[in-house]
Amino acid sequence: MAKTKKVKTNKEKISNFSQHINDAFKSYKKKHGCLPWQRGWIVTGNASWFNHMNAVGNKAYGYFLNQIILSMSAEENGYTSNKWISKSNIQKNNGTWKGSPTWIYGWFYWEQIITGKDGKALKDEKGKIKKNSGFNFRVFPVYNTDQCSNLPEKLSSSEVEAVEYTPLEGRLDIAEEYISNIGAKVEFGKSGAYYKPSMDYIGMPDFETFKTVENYYSTFIHEHIHWTKTKDRCNRDDNHKSRKAYAFEELVAEIGAVHVMNNLGIQMDKDAFNNHLAYVDSWLGALDDDTTFIVDACMLAEKAVKFLNGFQTKEELKKVA
Repeated sequence: MAKTKKVKTNKEKISNFSQHINDAFKSYKKKHGCLPWQRGWIVTGNASWFNHMNAVGNKAYGYFLNQIILSMSAEENGYTSNKWISKSNIQKNNGTWKGSPTWIYGWFYWEQIITGKDGKALKDEKGKIKKNSGFNFRVFPVYNTDQCSNLPEKLSSSEVEAVEYTPLEGRLDIAEEYISNIGAKVEFGKSGAYYKPSMDYIGMPDFETFKTVENYYSTFIHEHIHWTKTKDRCNRDDNHKSRKAYAFEELVAEIGAVHVMNNLGIQMDKDAFNNHLAYVDSWLGALDDDTTFIVDACMLAEKAVKFLNGFQTKEELKKVA
């Protein structure tokens, strides 16, 4: 009698995926001296940073960690297209491919009808069929369209023109509106930027004290990500009793800030990351004891950004999509 193959839990699948991502991040740090989201938006000669699309649906890939993974792959392999496609869709369109795929992830909804011993569907007191449901974590491979041949023109490689970085000047309406809609209590004129949980407010230096506009907004958003950690918001367990706990929350805030800045279309200069470069070795060192350290941080950052986006109107979200 054949043995039934044990189905892996979401936790086990995330752990396996995390190990793959951890190795990639360590390798990237060794080669570039920073982590991939600390590079800024444009990498000369490659597809634009954090703007990768599904070639068939022509929509940006969800989950910011996927954007990081695809950006790393594009840089490593020299792809100039920001479009990606699955093996099955290449075959459906009579195309061919070469080289190895890039693995990304998704959460996929499932539901199952609950049946009785007789095999018939059970119903609740209102006569509705009972169902179990949930989400499964799954990884899947995609190919950059630069790797493909013979695809229809609408799916083929579309080189993204690199835009030369130009420092911004003055306050940015789109960022000011985004932050204002959140409604967090903010006190300006401080000597440093911080979030004070005991009094639930964000302290910020004045706009004029920042060297760059980008640094001001990335710092401001960073503190708003910290603001989401309270129990009544995103409920991130963080008591700062250990260096690791503090470093983890800083990682969540940094990735969350990069995510929002990317959504707002504000380029980031490397100065925006200077305050956190000292944490990089701590973050990577934590992986030796906790393989899901960085992946968990990415997922919690995603949750925090969704919370902040919840304060925006549908029309305003379209502006930043």
